[in-house]
Amino acid sequence: MENNKVIAGLLRQIAALLQEQGVDFKPAAYRRAAQVIEELDKDVSEIGDEKELKKLPGIGDAIAGKIIEYLETGKMTALEDMRITQGNIPAELMDIEGLGPARVRQIQSEFGVKSVADLIKIAEEGKLRTLPRFSELMEKKVLENAKRVKERTKRFPREEIKEDVDKLLKKIKALKNVQAVEVAGSFRREKETVGDIDILVVTSKPKEVSDAVAELKDVRNVVAHGDKKLSFDLKSGLRVDVRFVRKDQWGAALLYFTGSKEHNIAMRKVAIKKGWKLNEYGLFKGDAVIASKTEEEIYKKLELNYYEPSQRTGRV
Repeated sequence: MENNKVIAGLLRQIAALLQEQGVDFKPAAYRRAAQVIEELDKDVSEIGDEKELKKLPGIGDAIAGKIIEYLETGKMTALEDMRITQGNIPAELMDIEGLGPARVRQIQSEFGVKSVADLIKIAEEGKLRTLPRFSELMEKKVLENAKRVKERTKRFPREEIKEDVDKLLKKIKALKNVQAVEVAGSFRREKETVGDIDILVVTSKPKEVSDAVAELKDVRNVVAHGDKKLSFDLKSGLRVDVRFVRKDQWGAALLYFTGSKEHNIAMRKVAIKKGWKLNEYGLFKGDAVIASKTEEEIYKKLELNYYEPSQRTGRV
């Protein structure tokens, strides 16, 4: 449920910026909302409209509006404006756990840091610990967290990783109880570089398959291990997310996780205009699933031309 994780992170950034402004009550409200979104047992995009969002504890008009804006546009304008008005803080530096806006500005002012790479360099040189209220231990933690952000943002040339991805797909396909396997994301869209790999697996026994994939010799550094999602790194450092789906949800899941985000948003708007809902589980009319088994079926039901993965940009 990537939307939940991203939105929770953005709400926490708003909370941090509001707290630095000395605003009362609001920072705690945004942190509470972030926790509620993060702990949802389904993707927030499934909840529907703003009215339904506000039924969640701690989600009022303002926060619900920001969540809807992100789901429709991929950004929160209020947060972007706050970053600019409060020192033009780079978004990637705000993503580093343990660094609030005040510390980011302190580091920027002293060392001219503009990126995660800049921060890693000065931390490795032992310069962070020389700042007021910084210690060697804090410097070590900031460095570790900064490297995690850097790994998440690293791009791999598609041609360099294609062989590794093909081998992994072949090994997963050969496992017992696996009915279908397909790579999704930017790799399927044939982008020149990819940040990570999304793989979908159809199985009626997700726990057993998840355990079997985790035991493959190519797998290292497992960071999430469940019957819905398995996340790990390959030896190259490439992050892989394997998602286990039902056969009758295959088309909807493949469409959703292939992207692009802009293409998904455009399709979701078409569904909304018809009074329907589209997410990773299917195309819904009320509570009834009206298309989900194949991508082609969903495009046809929405009265749209089918787009090949490489053509899925913002338009439909």
